[in-house]
Amino acid sequence: MTGRVTKDKKTGTYYVTIEIGTKGNRKRKVQKNFKTKRDAKAALDIAIADLQKEKDNKEVKEDISLGNYLDYWLNSYAKSNTSPNTYRGYEQIIRVHLKPGLGHIMLHELRPLQIQSYYVEKLEDLSAQTVKHHHRLLSKAINDAVDWEFVNRNVVQQAKPPKPKKFRPTFYSKDELDSLLEAAKSSMVYYPVIYTAGHTGARLGELRALTWTDIDFENRRMAITKSAYVDEDGKVQIKDLTKSGKDRTIVIGKKLMKHLMSHYNRYQDLKNQLGSSFNPNDLVFFNSNGNYPSLRELHRVYKSAIKRAGLKDARFHDLRHSHATILLQKNVHPKIVSERLGHSKIGNTLDLYSHVIPSLQEQAIEVFDDEE
Repeated sequence: MTGRVTKDKKTGTYYVTIEIGTKGNRKRKVQKNFKTKRDAKAALDIAIADLQKEKDNKEVKEDISLGNYLDYWLNSYAKSNTSPNTYRGYEQIIRVHLKPGLGHIMLHELRPLQIQSYYVEKLEDLSAQTVKHHHRLLSKAINDAVDWEFVNRNVVQQAKPPKPKKFRPTFYSKDELDSLLEAAKSSMVYYPVIYTAGHTGARLGELRALTWTDIDFENRRMAITKSAYVDEDGKVQIKDLTKSGKDRTIVIGKKLMKHLMSHYNRYQDLKNQLGSSFNPNDLVFFNSNGNYPSLRELHRVYKSAIKRAGLKDARFHDLRHSHATILLQKNVHPKIVSERLGHSKIGNTLDLYSHVIPSLQEQAIEVFDDEE
């Protein structure tokens, strides 16, 4: 890259010429009409610096593989813009799947057919829903690559991810839920959290983070303001916002209130016996040592209760779905159900619990039939 300043003899002004490229393949850039040679020289220095920076950036971008770029994306974006759990999920997908499958390809050479072949290969071992998660992550990362001018377009958007089957949560009827809770009574440590989950629809992370200051016994209210998660070292951490990013307050029923008051009295007795160091975090749900209860043990107790009650198998999270389904079947307005669950939009609630809609339609038409 060479440049020079030349005076135009006709006009008395100066112009700048910059030649780029190798001999036989040179391109010439010209900037005209500078009043003084000093102005022209300053413009030349700036232009050469900008072109050199552009050349260096282009070389860097063309030399980076998809695998190295995804590592860069994790550190530059995901680490500071997603929750710890989300970041760990992204890191695992990239490390275990995307880098071994596509990471060797240069970022600017990535093509839709290569991505499509990756999806086909992954479907041999993974579900369509999981592969679609890979697609969304990769598309987001390449979108950012476009914004950062690593590439000109997002080729992931031209690939076709698999269509997963529509998710249908497992849910229990009111009688089945009562049977499950009765079967779980034998566990003094884990029964309270299982009972509360069934009666509030709160997420497990939200329940694990619950402290006694979040319970308003006088007004029968429960404040959901934080959530617990396990970090990379296996330690429980607390984040201030729920999944939807909004705090919420749940009205507590009389049965649950009676249950929580009994649980609180037991807690006070333990505190008096074991001293102020017991349950230092003032947790509503705690183990025999006054610490966060074991997730593994909680799920063991929950699954055991399901078997004793003779019910179809379900995840702990399905207690949340059971709670919502029971409310909707009892004609509780979907907006209220949505608020209890902490959904950001009522449409999310209606879509997730569409299995309840047919029975609600039958109940609705009975309003007119009853008038005859």
